[in-house]
Amino acid sequence: MNPPEALCAENTSRFPLVKISRTNKPKGFAGQDKLPVCYGLLTMDMNEGTLHARLVWTAATDAHIIHECQQRKKANMKQSMAIPVLRLTCLTWKLIGKTFGLTFGLAFGLTLAAAGMAAEPPAPPVKVGVYAKHAGNKIVYYYRVVNKSPQDITAVAIGYDTGNDEYPGNDAWELTELPSGWNIKFGIPSTSSNSPTGWRVGITTPGEESKTHAINWEIINDKSPVLAAGQSLARMSIALDKADINYLIGHALVTFSDGSAAAGTKGSPVYLTVPIEPLDTSPPTLTVTLTPNTIWSEDNKYIPVNVTFATKEDDYDNLPEIKLESITANEPLEPDDILDASYGLDDRYLRLRSGHNDSADRIYTVTYSATDASGNQSFASATVTVPATAPAPQDQDETGKIEVK
Repeated sequence: MNPPEALCAENTSRFPLVKISRTNKPKGFAGQDKLPVCYGLLTMDMNEGTLHARLVWTAATDAHIIHECQQRKKANMKQSMAIPVLRLTCLTWKLIGKTFGLTFGLAFGLTLAAAGMAAEPPAPPVKVGVYAKHAGNKIVYYYRVVNKSPQDITAVAIGYDTGNDEYPGNDAWELTELPSGWNIKFGIPSTSSNSPTGWRVGITTPGEESKTHAINWEIINDKSPVLAAGQSLARMSIALDKADINYLIGHALVTFSDGSAAAGTKGSPVYLTVPIEPLDTSPPTLTVTLTPNTIWSEDNKYIPVNVTFATKEDDYDNLPEIKLESITANEPLEPDDILDASYGLDDRYLRLRSGHNDSADRIYTVTYSATDASGNQSFASATVTVPATAPAPQDQDETGKIEVK
């Protein structure tokens, strides 16, 4: 009998030779002491979108084909795809063989994972996008639905994840914050929502005591306009008193019209869950100005500093949330060197001590953040300098502010 290396000599350039150690032998096998270290020759081929794998058990006395498994792949996988070296990890298979006249069975875990072979899944036939903006003291979420399927859409539920399976017990309602002004008797007020013509908006929950819910837009009746194939829908918005990130990153359940000709075709789904995609991914542009930007006094007194901001015009949210993040210096600070600073808030008035520790200038760095309603964030800083030497008298007013020339 040819040794494993000779048997596989013609194939090792294309397929890996998998070594199986003695530790994988079946317990209780009478011939454990004599069972040789064996090899498995792994081969693969593609046929009509199905990946076939065959592992050949090779011992010193014989070779047996012990398993052939199939792994369904996506329909769009190219049959001519090259199969690189495989890794073995975890899919159940059974070994049946005969060595030294004894029959035995052994279970292994095997996963055929072709490195670099992952096929891109097809894009969902429906896209649900979202962006948000600040409106006064409220956060408003705007949704846009694009129907690329051949079916009509009659409802869209935001924050509802079915997992696209057939088990209702796995469904998840993802939203926690209720719409502004909502109550159980009147529902969502018109001042907090917007709906396409012929559609209405409401709330769905898994039960009365649930702390989570979904926002559902649906046609009012069978005469209402549907979201037809190839069209988009944009007049869908909901206002909250407090931001809820799940309105931005959750899922949407799309309901197709099962009474339409398109939906009546074989294999057409009635429901489809898709991830909600962000439409606004650009952070705000923020500029910070501190006035004055140079302060000094003989007795190290506190000097008021006013803060102003400038933000660049944004396609989605022109009123980002501004917060004071930090005030630092180029030298160690005492706890009372900074007064009237409210971190985490839109604080535009500070008092800084006009002192320094050595012969160098003290430079305060004041940093703010700007966060739009879609969660995009940017930072900007400005500085205030305390000169190490006294400025000329004519450059300083009675408050300690210095006119920089």
